[in-house]
Amino acid sequence: MADISAKQVMELRQATGMPMMQCKKALIEADGDFEQAVDSLRKQGLKTAEKRSGRATGDGLLAVRLSEDGKTGTMVQVLCETEPVKNTPKFVEYVDKLADLAHEGGASDMTGLLALPFGDGETAESALRNLVGLIGENMQIGGVARFTVDGDGVVGSYIHNDKKQGALVALAGGDAEGAKEVCQHIVFAKPSVLNRDQVPQAEIDKELTFLREELAEDEAMKGKPEQALEGILQGRLNKNFFGSRVLNEQAWYRDNSQKVAKVMEDRGSTIQDFKLFAPGS
Repeated sequence: MADISAKQVMELRQATGMPMMQCKKALIEADGDFEQAVDSLRKQGLKTAEKRSGRATGDGLLAVRLSEDGKTGTMVQVLCETEPVKNTPKFVEYVDKLADLAHEGGASDMTGLLALPFGDGETAESALRNLVGLIGENMQIGGVARFTVDGDGVVGSYIHNDKKQGALVALAGGDAEGAKEVCQHIVFAKPSVLNRDQVPQAEIDKELTFLREELAEDEAMKGKPEQALEGILQGRLNKNFFGSRVLNEQAWYRDNSQKVAKVMEDRGSTIQDFKLFAPGS
């Protein structure tokens, strides 16, 4: 049996990101053969990852790339189970490389993102699968957004200090700082659509049914004219339903007396599109 040095163990740990004792054991079992030890650790990791594939990926990292002129921006999301893993050098390196390739390659959807060539015959998808094998925790590519604007438009971004929540926005008019503020609002308020016509009618109908039942059970509403009840119903629908989901109709996070659309109008801007990133969203 070959003697295993601390240097060999450290090199294997740097190459795989696996714990020291697992690296030492793999080298002993491989009789010092480095590549065989890497393969052994990868297989072990894949078995562990397979068992964990159904586990929630409640953490992760975001990375953003913006063009120098501010007209194009790309944000990617890679999910994992735990904070310690998202801070490992290999995970961070993977996310950074994915963001670079997505921005340079123009990836704007999951199909294009997963298929990006990652080098050594790998794609972004297979490279992540190999990383899962090495680290042994469930990981997934969560999504990508890419916006391009013309004229006086700007693409802006914001990533929260937890590094797993963020937003990308495309504005007509405005500047980078204003776009960042909109993204901060999006992360805070978590809208699902830009305008109310994007809300599925089935969801609106479901909410209307609930509100009508609520009014019917409210003793304070007994005897009120139908027209008054309809006005109350529409008011609640606008404030509590559309006002929580629709970006342009939300109360501005810095001043809840103003709606987002009014803030944008006062600034000479219009939100063209946005994407919110957060685990589970």
